[in-house]
Amino acid sequence: MSGETETKKRKHSTLADSQRKHIEKLMRNVDKEIVLPGPAKVELKPPPEIVLNVGGSSAGAGSSDFHTYRVLRRKENARIKLMESEAKDEEEKEAYEQEREELKRKDEEKTAKNRAKRQKRKHGKKPKNTKSE
Repeated sequence: MSGETETKKRKHSTLADSQRKHIEKLMRNVDKEIVLPGPAKVELKPPPEIVLNVGGSSAGAGSSDFHTYRVLRRKENARIKLMESEAKDEEEKEAYEQEREELKRKDEEKTAKNRAKRQKRKHGKKPKNTKSE
C-alpha cells in the first residue's frame, strides 16, 4: 500500500464556506485596495431606421399583427423610459454639483471671516484716534 496515494474527498462548499474563504483572502491583504464595480449601465439597441414589416392601409390586420405591435410598443416604451431616467440622473447630478459648489463657497467665506478674526487678534487692535485737547 505504499504506492497508493490517498485521495481526499472534496466536499461541496456551502455559501458560508465560500464567504469565509473570500473574507480570509481579503484579510490576508489588508493594505490592498478593494475595487467594487459600479452598477451595469443599461443600453438598448437603437430603433431600426427602416421598418420592413409595415402593414398597409388596404390590407386587413392579420392574426400576428397585434403581437408585432405589442413587441414594438414595449421596445419603444423601454427606450423612452431609459431616456427619461438618463435625463433625470443628469438633472440630479447637476443639482448635486450646484449644491456642493454652494456649500463649498459658504465654507470658504466662513473660513475667510474666521481667518480675518484670527489675524486681527494676533496683531492686536490698532489704537483708536482719540482727540486729546
